[in-house]
Amino acid sequence: MKQTAYHMNDTDELLQAGEYLLDVRENFEYDMGHVSQAKHIPLQELSHRLEELPADKTIFTYCKSGRRSETAAELLKANGFNAVSLNGGFSAYTGEFNSAETGTDYSASSSKADEDNINIDPERLKIEAYGLQCPGPLLKVNEVMEDLETGKQMEIKVTDPGFSTDVEAWAKKKGHAVVKNELADGHVTAVLQKNDVLTTSASDGYQMKETKDGATMVVFSGDMDKALASFIIASGARGMGKDVTMFFTFWGLNVIKNPNAAKKNKKGLDKIFSMMMPKSASKLPISKMNIFGMGSKMIQHVMKKKKVDALSEMITKADQLGVKMVACTMSMDIMAVDKDELLPNVELGGVGTYLGDAENGNLNLFI
Repeated sequence: MKQTAYHMNDTDELLQAGEYLLDVRENFEYDMGHVSQAKHIPLQELSHRLEELPADKTIFTYCKSGRRSETAAELLKANGFNAVSLNGGFSAYTGEFNSAETGTDYSASSSKADEDNINIDPERLKIEAYGLQCPGPLLKVNEVMEDLETGKQMEIKVTDPGFSTDVEAWAKKKGHAVVKNELADGHVTAVLQKNDVLTTSASDGYQMKETKDGATMVVFSGDMDKALASFIIASGARGMGKDVTMFFTFWGLNVIKNPNAAKKNKKGLDKIFSMMMPKSASKLPISKMNIFGMGSKMIQHVMKKKKVDALSEMITKADQLGVKMVACTMSMDIMAVDKDELLPNVELGGVGTYLGDAENGNLNLFI
C-alpha cells in the first residue's frame, strides 16, 4: 500500500484487504466496544506478548484517541515489525465492524456471563437510582446485594456514567457476576447476579487478582507545582513497570482540561464556576508565591530555561506511557465540568474505579 498515513475510518477497507489490526486499549475499554476483527493486547502488556503478532504483516494499531497507538507502533518498529498507528482512535470510528451495535457494553464480566449461559432473569429485582451521585449508586448496589439470595439477580438504572466502570470493579472484588452493563439513552443499566463468594474461585473469572504491582494517586489539588509532582511520580512509576492510575477530583479536574475544547454556553452557578476556574494546565496557579499569576509565569519560564518539560508535555508523555487518567464524575457535576471539556484520553469513573485499582497497588498517594 502506498499510503503512509491512515485514519481510523480506513479500518473497514484495511480489513477487507486482509490487513492486521491491533487494539492496545485497556480490557474494560475493549469490552465497551471494539473493531470485531481486531487482536487485543493492552499497551502495558505489548512488550511481553510480541510473539503473538505476525512478523510478515503490517500491524495497524489503534487506541481511544491515537496517542497510545502511536507509542505501540513505535515499540513494534523498535522490535522489527512494520507498524502504523491509525489516527483518530476508536472514538472516531464509524465503520460497520463496531462490536457495540446497540448501546455501549462496558462489561468484561458480561462476556464471561455469556460463556456460562447466564441469562437475565425476568423476575430480577429492579431498582432506580436516578440522580444519585458517586458513591451513592454503588452503596445502593452493596446494600441490595447483601440481602439478595445467592443466584438471584438485581437490575439498577443510574444516571452517573462513571457507575459503568465502578460496578465492574466492585463486582470483581466482591466475586459477583455482571450479566449486563450498558450505557444508552443517557443512563446506565446494570444487571448483577449474586454468587456464593465462599465457593467462587479465582478461576471463575470474577475475583480480582491481588498482584500489588500498581500505583494510584488522587490528584485533588489544582496547583501547578503539585500537578507537576504528580505527573513526575506517575511517569516514573510507569517507567518502573507499575500500572498507574491517576484519579482527578475537585480542583484537580482543572489539570486535565482540554485547552482546545469548544466554549460552552453555561448558565447560573455553572457559568460562575467556569469563569473562576483555570481553562487548562498551562493556566494553573502555583501553591506558594503565586503573586496574582506572576509566580506561575516565572516558574514556567524557569522550567523552559532549564529544559524541563511543561506540564502539558508531561501529561502527553504520561498518556503515551499508558498512565490511566480518570476524572471523578461526582466532582465533574459539582464543578460544572463537562466530558467534552476534558482531554480526549481521560476516562470517567467514580470512587469504585479508584479503589478497585488502589486494591492492586503498593503505592497510593493523595496530592
